[in-house]
Amino acid sequence: MTMAVLLAAVGFSCVKQPDTSAIDGWEKIGEGQATVDPGESEDPDGSKDPEKPNPEDPSTDPPQDEHWFLTRGVVCGWDDVNAPKTLDYIDIARKHGLNTFSIYGAPRGQQVWADFENDCARYGIALEYEEHMMSFLLPRNLFNTHPEYFRMNEHGVRVEDANGCPSNKDALEVVYQKAQELGRNYKSTNHKYYFWQDDGGGRCYCPECKELNASDQALIYENVCIEALKEIDPDAMLCHLCYATTTDPPKKVKPKDGIFLEFAPFYRNWYYPLKDTWVEGVNGMTHAKYLKSLHDHLEVFPVETAQVLEYWLDDSMWSGWNRSKLKEVPWDINVFQSDLQTYAKYGIRHITCYTAYVGPQYVMKFGYPDFLIEYAEGLRDFVKE
Repeated sequence: MTMAVLLAAVGFSCVKQPDTSAIDGWEKIGEGQATVDPGESEDPDGSKDPEKPNPEDPSTDPPQDEHWFLTRGVVCGWDDVNAPKTLDYIDIARKHGLNTFSIYGAPRGQQVWADFENDCARYGIALEYEEHMMSFLLPRNLFNTHPEYFRMNEHGVRVEDANGCPSNKDALEVVYQKAQELGRNYKSTNHKYYFWQDDGGGRCYCPECKELNASDQALIYENVCIEALKEIDPDAMLCHLCYATTTDPPKKVKPKDGIFLEFAPFYRNWYYPLKDTWVEGVNGMTHAKYLKSLHDHLEVFPVETAQVLEYWLDDSMWSGWNRSKLKEVPWDINVFQSDLQTYAKYGIRHITCYTAYVGPQYVMKFGYPDFLIEYAEGLRDFVKE
Protein backbone atom coordinates (compact mmCIF):
# COMPACT_ATOMS: atom_id res chain seq x y z
CA MET A 1 0.00 0.00 0.00
CA THR A 2 1.18 3.51 -0.67
CA MET A 3 -0.09 5.91 1.97
CA ALA A 4 0.14 9.65 2.47
CA VAL A 5 1.36 8.65 5.90
CA LEU A 6 5.07 7.85 5.83
CA LEU A 7 6.76 5.97 8.63
CA ALA A 8 10.51 6.47 8.78
CA ALA A 9 12.65 3.64 10.11
CA VAL A 10 13.57 5.70 13.15
CA GLY A 11 10.17 7.17 13.91
CA PHE A 12 6.59 7.75 12.94
CA SER A 13 5.05 10.78 11.29
CA CYS A 14 1.62 11.10 9.78
CA VAL A 15 -1.00 13.11 7.97
CA LYS A 16 -4.28 13.39 9.86
CA GLN A 17 -6.85 10.80 8.74
CA PRO A 18 -10.52 10.49 9.69
CA ASP A 19 -11.20 9.38 13.27
CA THR A 20 -11.02 5.67 13.89
CA SER A 21 -13.07 3.53 16.23
CA ALA A 22 -12.41 3.57 19.92
CA ILE A 23 -14.39 3.04 23.09
CA ASP A 24 -13.47 5.39 25.90
CA GLY A 25 -11.13 3.69 28.32
CA TRP A 26 -9.72 1.04 26.01
CA GLU A 27 -6.55 3.03 25.48
CA LYS A 28 -5.95 2.83 29.26
CA ILE A 29 -5.98 -0.95 29.43
CA GLY A 30 -2.74 -2.46 30.72
CA GLU A 31 -0.60 -2.26 33.78
CA GLY A 32 1.68 0.61 32.99
CA GLN A 33 2.47 3.29 30.53
CA ALA A 34 5.12 3.02 27.83
CA THR A 35 6.94 5.92 26.27
CA VAL A 36 6.95 4.99 22.62
CA ASP A 37 10.43 5.34 21.17
CA PRO A 38 10.65 3.70 17.75
CA GLY A 39 14.41 4.07 17.76
CA GLU A 40 14.84 1.42 20.56
CA SER A 41 13.90 -1.21 19.88
CA GLU A 42 9.41 -32.13 -2.38
CA ASP A 43 6.29 -32.65 -4.25
CA PRO A 44 7.31 -33.18 -7.90
CA ASP A 45 3.93 -34.36 -9.20
CA GLY A 46 2.12 -31.32 -7.87
CA SER A 47 0.03 -33.22 -5.32
CA LYS A 48 -1.03 -31.51 -2.14
CA ASP A 49 1.62 -31.20 0.55
CA PRO A 50 0.12 -32.82 3.68
CA GLU A 51 1.75 -30.10 5.77
CA LYS A 52 -0.20 -27.39 3.95
CA PRO A 53 -3.84 -27.57 5.12
CA ASN A 54 -6.65 -26.36 2.93
CA PRO A 55 -7.16 -22.68 3.87
CA GLU A 56 -10.82 -22.95 2.90
CA ASP A 57 -11.60 -25.63 5.49
CA PRO A 58 -10.58 -24.09 8.80
CA SER A 59 -11.38 -25.70 12.12
CA THR A 60 -11.75 -23.77 15.34
CA ASP A 61 -10.50 -26.76 17.32
CA PRO A 62 -7.69 -28.30 15.26
CA PRO A 63 -6.12 -31.69 15.95
CA GLN A 64 -2.77 -31.64 17.73
CA ASP A 65 -0.83 -32.39 14.54
CA GLU A 66 -2.41 -29.61 12.46
CA HIS A 67 -0.86 -26.19 11.95
CA TRP A 68 -2.76 -23.47 13.76
CA PHE A 69 -2.14 -20.90 11.05
CA LEU A 70 -3.66 -22.28 7.87
CA THR A 71 -2.71 -19.32 5.70
CA ARG A 72 0.98 -18.44 6.05
CA GLY A 73 1.72 -15.82 3.44
CA VAL A 74 3.73 -12.91 2.12
CA VAL A 75 2.80 -9.93 -0.05
CA CYS A 76 5.60 -8.47 -2.16
CA GLY A 77 6.59 -7.26 -5.61
CA TRP A 78 7.84 -9.17 -8.62
CA ASP A 79 11.22 -7.42 -8.28
CA ASP A 80 11.53 -8.98 -4.82
CA VAL A 81 11.02 -12.58 -5.94
CA ASN A 82 12.54 -12.50 -9.44
CA ALA A 83 16.15 -13.22 -8.42
CA PRO A 84 16.10 -16.75 -6.97
CA LYS A 85 19.88 -17.10 -7.09
CA THR A 86 20.06 -14.25 -4.60
CA LEU A 87 16.87 -14.77 -2.61
CA ASP A 88 14.69 -17.77 -3.41
CA TYR A 89 11.21 -17.16 -2.01
CA ILE A 90 9.89 -20.46 -3.36
CA ASP A 91 12.69 -22.38 -1.68
CA ILE A 92 12.03 -20.57 1.61
CA ALA A 93 8.34 -21.43 1.33
CA ARG A 94 9.03 -25.06 0.47
CA LYS A 95 11.52 -25.62 3.28
CA HIS A 96 10.12 -23.42 6.02
CA GLY A 97 6.36 -23.50 5.71
CA LEU A 98 4.96 -20.56 3.76
CA ASN A 99 2.00 -21.55 1.61
CA THR A 100 0.62 -18.33 0.07
CA PHE A 101 2.14 -15.63 -2.15
CA SER A 102 0.57 -12.37 -3.30
CA ILE A 103 2.82 -10.86 -5.98
CA TYR A 104 2.10 -7.41 -7.40
CA GLY A 105 3.66 -6.13 -10.62
CA ALA A 106 3.85 -9.64 -12.08
CA PRO A 107 4.72 -9.89 -15.80
CA ARG A 108 1.56 -11.76 -16.72
CA GLY A 109 1.69 -13.30 -20.18
CA GLN A 110 5.44 -13.80 -20.08
CA GLN A 111 7.19 -17.15 -19.80
CA VAL A 112 9.10 -16.15 -16.68
CA TRP A 113 5.80 -15.63 -14.86
CA ALA A 114 4.35 -18.87 -16.19
CA ASP A 115 7.42 -20.68 -14.86
CA PHE A 116 6.97 -19.03 -11.47
CA GLU A 117 3.30 -20.04 -11.40
CA ASN A 118 4.21 -23.63 -12.27
CA ASP A 119 6.84 -23.79 -9.52
CA CYS A 120 4.35 -22.46 -6.98
CA ALA A 121 1.80 -25.06 -8.03
CA ARG A 122 4.44 -27.79 -7.82
CA TYR A 123 5.14 -26.99 -4.18
CA GLY A 124 1.59 -26.27 -3.07
CA ILE A 125 2.00 -22.48 -2.82
CA ALA A 126 -1.23 -20.57 -3.47
CA LEU A 127 -1.09 -17.45 -5.62
CA GLU A 128 -3.44 -14.55 -4.96
CA TYR A 129 -3.41 -10.82 -5.67
CA GLU A 130 -3.87 -8.18 -2.98
CA GLU A 131 -4.13 -4.77 -4.62
CA HIS A 132 -6.12 -1.53 -4.65
CA MET A 133 -8.68 -2.04 -7.40
CA MET A 134 -11.32 0.67 -7.11
CA SER A 135 -10.01 2.69 -10.05
CA PHE A 136 -10.43 -0.47 -12.17
CA LEU A 137 -13.85 -1.36 -10.76
CA LEU A 138 -15.08 2.17 -11.43
CA PRO A 139 -12.83 3.66 -14.15
CA ARG A 140 -12.06 7.34 -13.65
CA ASN A 141 -12.69 8.15 -17.30
CA LEU A 142 -16.41 7.72 -16.60
CA PHE A 143 -16.42 10.88 -14.53
CA ASN A 144 -16.77 13.17 -17.56
CA THR A 145 -20.01 11.54 -18.64
CA HIS A 146 -21.30 10.13 -15.34
CA PRO A 147 -20.14 12.25 -12.39
CA GLU A 148 -23.03 10.79 -10.38
CA TYR A 149 -21.14 7.49 -10.27
CA PHE A 150 -18.52 9.10 -8.06
CA ARG A 151 -18.54 10.27 -4.48
CA MET A 152 -19.82 13.58 -3.23
CA ASN A 153 -17.39 15.30 -0.90
CA GLU A 154 -18.22 17.14 2.31
CA HIS A 155 -18.91 20.32 0.30
CA GLY A 156 -21.57 18.73 -1.91
CA VAL A 157 -19.33 18.44 -4.97
CA ARG A 158 -18.90 15.23 -7.00
CA VAL A 159 -15.21 14.36 -7.20
CA GLU A 160 -13.21 11.62 -8.92
CA ASP A 161 -10.38 11.60 -6.41
CA ALA A 162 -11.28 8.40 -4.61
CA ASN A 163 -13.82 5.59 -4.55
CA GLY A 164 -17.39 6.27 -5.68
CA CYS A 165 -21.05 6.64 -4.80
CA PRO A 166 -22.29 3.20 -3.71
CA SER A 167 -25.92 4.35 -3.79
CA ASN A 168 -25.87 4.76 -7.57
CA LYS A 169 -27.35 1.59 -9.10
CA ASP A 170 -25.87 2.19 -12.56
CA ALA A 171 -22.42 2.56 -11.02
CA LEU A 172 -22.90 -0.74 -9.19
CA GLU A 173 -23.65 -2.43 -12.51
CA VAL A 174 -20.32 -1.16 -13.83
CA VAL A 175 -18.63 -2.51 -10.70
CA TYR A 176 -20.32 -5.90 -11.21
CA GLN A 177 -19.05 -6.22 -14.77
CA LYS A 178 -15.55 -5.02 -13.90
CA ALA A 179 -15.37 -7.39 -10.94
CA GLN A 180 -15.89 -10.33 -13.26
CA GLU A 181 -13.23 -8.98 -15.60
CA LEU A 182 -10.79 -8.61 -12.72
CA GLY A 183 -11.69 -12.05 -11.40
CA ARG A 184 -10.74 -13.60 -14.73
CA ASN A 185 -7.56 -11.54 -15.15
CA TYR A 186 -6.41 -11.91 -11.53
CA LYS A 187 -7.60 -15.45 -10.92
CA SER A 188 -6.29 -16.77 -7.63
CA THR A 189 -5.44 -20.41 -7.02
CA ASN A 190 -7.12 -20.51 -3.60
CA HIS A 191 -10.42 -18.77 -4.54
CA LYS A 192 -9.56 -15.72 -2.38
CA TYR A 193 -9.83 -12.28 -3.99
CA TYR A 194 -8.85 -8.80 -2.82
CA PHE A 195 -10.38 -5.75 -4.51
CA TRP A 196 -9.28 -3.07 -2.07
CA GLN A 197 -10.75 0.41 -2.30
CA ASP A 198 -8.57 3.44 -3.01
CA ASP A 199 -5.80 3.87 -0.49
CA GLY A 200 -6.92 6.38 2.12
CA GLY A 201 -9.80 7.46 -0.10
CA GLY A 202 -12.76 9.39 1.26
CA ARG A 203 -16.36 8.24 1.49
CA CYS A 204 -19.45 9.62 -0.21
CA TYR A 205 -21.56 12.31 1.49
CA CYS A 206 -24.51 12.41 -0.91
CA PRO A 207 -27.99 12.33 0.72
CA GLU A 208 -28.31 8.56 0.14
CA CYS A 209 -24.82 7.73 1.45
CA LYS A 210 -24.10 10.25 4.18
CA GLU A 211 -25.48 8.09 6.99
CA LEU A 212 -23.29 5.14 5.95
CA ASN A 213 -19.79 4.96 7.38
CA ALA A 214 -16.78 4.16 5.21
CA SER A 215 -17.00 0.44 5.99
CA ASP A 216 -20.70 0.30 5.10
CA GLN A 217 -19.93 1.98 1.78
CA ALA A 218 -17.03 -0.39 1.06
CA LEU A 219 -19.20 -3.38 1.93
CA ILE A 220 -21.89 -2.35 -0.57
CA TYR A 221 -19.29 -2.61 -3.33
CA GLU A 222 -17.90 -5.86 -1.90
CA ASN A 223 -21.35 -7.45 -1.76
CA VAL A 224 -21.79 -6.63 -5.46
CA CYS A 225 -18.32 -7.95 -6.28
CA ILE A 226 -18.77 -11.28 -4.48
CA GLU A 227 -21.97 -11.94 -6.44
CA ALA A 228 -20.09 -11.21 -9.65
CA LEU A 229 -17.15 -13.40 -8.68
CA LYS A 230 -19.34 -16.35 -7.72
CA GLU A 231 -20.70 -16.34 -11.27
CA ILE A 232 -17.24 -17.26 -12.53
CA ASP A 233 -15.89 -19.02 -9.41
CA PRO A 234 -18.58 -20.54 -7.18
CA ASP A 235 -16.07 -20.96 -4.35
CA ALA A 236 -14.93 -17.34 -4.48
CA MET A 237 -14.23 -15.42 -1.29
CA LEU A 238 -13.66 -11.64 -1.20
CA CYS A 239 -11.85 -9.60 1.41
CA HIS A 240 -13.31 -6.72 3.40
CA LEU A 241 -10.27 -4.68 4.39
CA CYS A 242 -10.15 -3.12 7.86
CA TYR A 243 -7.56 -0.41 7.23
CA ALA A 244 -7.20 3.36 7.57
CA THR A 245 -10.66 4.88 6.97
CA THR A 246 -12.41 1.52 7.44
CA THR A 247 -11.10 0.84 10.95
CA ASP A 248 -14.68 1.19 12.22
CA PRO A 249 -16.75 -1.91 11.40
CA PRO A 250 -19.83 -1.60 9.19
CA LYS A 251 -22.94 -0.60 11.12
CA LYS A 252 -25.84 -0.82 8.65
CA VAL A 253 -24.74 -3.16 5.86
CA LYS A 254 -24.32 -6.91 6.37
CA PRO A 255 -21.70 -8.97 4.52
CA LYS A 256 -22.95 -11.50 2.01
CA ASP A 257 -21.77 -15.10 2.05
CA GLY A 258 -18.15 -15.30 0.97
CA ILE A 259 -16.96 -11.97 2.38
CA PHE A 260 -14.07 -12.42 4.81
CA LEU A 261 -12.35 -9.93 7.08
CA GLU A 262 -8.78 -8.78 6.46
CA PHE A 263 -7.47 -6.85 9.45
CA ALA A 264 -4.54 -4.54 8.62
CA PRO A 265 -3.27 -2.56 11.64
CA PHE A 266 -1.27 -0.04 9.62
CA TYR A 267 -1.09 2.64 12.32
CA ARG A 268 0.16 0.42 15.16
CA ASN A 269 3.67 0.47 16.65
CA TRP A 270 5.88 -2.50 15.67
CA TYR A 271 8.46 -1.97 18.40
CA TYR A 272 5.97 -3.18 20.99
CA PRO A 273 3.60 -6.17 20.91
CA LEU A 274 -0.11 -5.59 20.48
CA LYS A 275 -0.73 -6.91 23.98
CA ASP A 276 0.90 -3.70 25.26
CA THR A 277 -2.44 -1.98 24.86
CA TRP A 278 -1.37 1.46 26.09
CA VAL A 279 1.24 1.87 23.34
CA GLU A 280 0.42 4.45 20.68
CA GLY A 281 1.34 4.29 17.01
CA VAL A 282 0.28 7.13 14.70
CA ASN A 283 -2.93 9.16 14.39
CA GLY A 284 -3.58 8.46 18.05
CA MET A 285 -4.14 4.76 17.37
CA THR A 286 -3.29 2.80 20.48
CA HIS A 287 -2.97 -0.96 20.45
CA ALA A 288 -6.09 -1.06 22.62
CA LYS A 289 -8.07 0.70 19.91
CA TYR A 290 -6.85 -1.79 17.34
CA LEU A 291 -7.78 -4.77 19.49
CA LYS A 292 -11.21 -3.24 20.09
CA SER A 293 -11.57 -2.79 16.33
CA LEU A 294 -10.64 -6.44 15.75
CA HIS A 295 -13.13 -7.56 18.39
CA ASP A 296 -15.90 -5.45 16.86
CA HIS A 297 -15.20 -6.68 13.33
CA LEU A 298 -15.37 -10.29 14.49
CA GLU A 299 -18.91 -9.55 15.64
CA VAL A 300 -19.75 -8.88 11.98
CA PHE A 301 -17.47 -11.21 9.99
CA PRO A 302 -16.79 -14.94 10.51
CA VAL A 303 -13.77 -15.63 12.69
CA GLU A 304 -13.10 -18.88 10.82
CA THR A 305 -12.06 -17.04 7.67
CA ALA A 306 -10.72 -13.82 9.21
CA GLN A 307 -7.20 -12.93 8.10
CA VAL A 308 -4.53 -10.56 9.37
CA LEU A 309 -2.37 -8.50 7.02
CA GLU A 310 0.68 -7.38 8.97
CA TYR A 311 3.70 -5.18 8.30
CA TRP A 312 6.42 -6.70 10.51
CA LEU A 313 8.64 -7.22 7.43
CA ASP A 314 7.42 -4.43 5.15
CA ASP A 315 10.63 -2.72 4.12
CA SER A 316 8.77 -0.48 1.67
CA MET A 317 7.17 1.17 4.69
CA TRP A 318 10.39 1.44 6.66
CA SER A 319 12.15 2.84 3.55
CA GLY A 320 9.51 5.50 2.95
CA TRP A 321 8.40 3.72 -0.26
CA ASN A 322 11.70 4.65 -1.88
CA ARG A 323 13.63 1.60 -3.08
CA SER A 324 16.76 3.74 -3.59
CA LYS A 325 16.83 4.49 0.14
CA LEU A 326 16.48 1.06 1.67
CA LYS A 327 16.42 0.82 5.45
CA GLU A 328 17.05 -2.32 7.46
CA VAL A 329 13.91 -4.08 8.69
CA PRO A 330 13.71 -3.64 12.49
CA TRP A 331 12.67 -7.26 13.01
CA ASP A 332 11.89 -8.28 16.58
CA ILE A 333 11.04 -11.95 16.89
CA ASN A 334 9.71 -11.48 20.40
CA VAL A 335 7.15 -8.91 19.23
CA PHE A 336 6.22 -11.23 16.36
CA GLN A 337 5.73 -14.26 18.59
CA SER A 338 3.70 -12.27 21.09
CA ASP A 339 1.48 -10.91 18.33
CA LEU A 340 0.84 -14.43 17.04
CA GLN A 341 -0.45 -15.44 20.46
CA THR A 342 -2.65 -12.33 20.58
CA TYR A 343 -4.16 -13.04 17.17
CA ALA A 344 -4.65 -16.72 18.01
CA LYS A 345 -6.57 -15.78 21.16
CA TYR A 346 -9.04 -14.00 18.90
CA GLY A 347 -9.35 -17.17 16.81
CA ILE A 348 -7.35 -15.84 13.84
CA ARG A 349 -5.93 -18.69 11.73
CA HIS A 350 -4.88 -16.85 8.56
CA ILE A 351 -1.91 -14.48 8.49
CA THR A 352 0.01 -12.79 5.72
CA CYS A 353 2.58 -10.02 5.84
CA TYR A 354 4.15 -7.50 3.51
CA THR A 355 7.77 -8.28 2.60
CA ALA A 356 7.98 -5.54 -0.02
CA TYR A 357 11.52 -4.41 -0.89
CA VAL A 358 12.96 -7.51 0.80
CA GLY A 359 14.58 -8.67 -2.41
CA PRO A 360 17.97 -8.84 -4.14
CA GLN A 361 18.83 -5.19 -3.43
CA TYR A 362 18.11 -5.75 0.24
CA VAL A 363 20.44 -8.77 0.30
CA MET A 364 23.22 -6.80 -1.36
CA LYS A 365 22.92 -3.98 1.16
CA PHE A 366 22.17 -5.78 4.43
CA GLY A 367 22.92 -9.46 3.84
CA TYR A 368 20.60 -12.43 3.81
CA PRO A 369 17.25 -11.71 5.55
CA ASP A 370 17.15 -14.57 8.05
CA PHE A 371 13.98 -13.00 9.42
CA LEU A 372 12.08 -14.43 6.44
CA ILE A 373 12.89 -17.91 7.72
CA GLU A 374 12.05 -16.97 11.29
CA TYR A 375 8.73 -15.56 10.11
CA ALA A 376 7.89 -18.66 8.05
CA GLU A 377 8.86 -21.12 10.76
CA GLY A 378 7.15 -19.04 13.43
CA LEU A 379 3.84 -19.38 11.60
CA ARG A 380 4.39 -23.04 10.72
CA ASP A 381 5.47 -24.15 14.19
CA PHE A 382 3.16 -21.95 16.23
CA VAL A 383 1.46 -23.53 19.23
CA LYS A 384 -1.47 -21.70 20.79
CA GLU A 385 -1.10 -21.15 24.52
